[in-house]
Amino acid sequence: MKDIQLFLRLLMAIFQRVFYVCSAGQMPPFASVAMVIREGGKILMLDRSDGRGWGLPGGFVKMYEGAEQAVCREVREETGFEVEVTGVLGTLSGKRPGTWIRSVDVVFNGRVVGGALHDSTEGRSAWVRLDDVRSRIAFDYLEILETL
Repeated sequence: MKDIQLFLRLLMAIFQRVFYVCSAGQMPPFASVAMVIREGGKILMLDRSDGRGWGLPGGFVKMYEGAEQAVCREVREETGFEVEVTGVLGTLSGKRPGTWIRSVDVVFNGRVVGGALHDSTEGRSAWVRLDDVRSRIAFDYLEILETL
């Protein structure tokens, strides 16, 4: 499964580069979402199965959905929790550290309204203290998490 995920990520990066060249540099970045859910001094995070460290639940926005729908779907798929968006925490944009992908991430605040915690193919879900995982935060999420 890990090999398939890596292959798909590579394919997506190649796809983005080809369209960037074909569109004379006018290819927009991918739209992504993530959610910060806090409870009792801990944050819901994923120990990513691709080895990149701890990340926020989230992912790419599909063509037919809005950002709020996408983040709720991604959190449900990755953690098992049904969530409610409570606000926008901030945005991250540019080249994702450790990847070839350029994206614009909208990072939402949210709260759990149902479901049960479980792991997924994306990684192991857990409630963690930021200080315990700070050195292993994936991508550029630490930039947002340090504003909490």
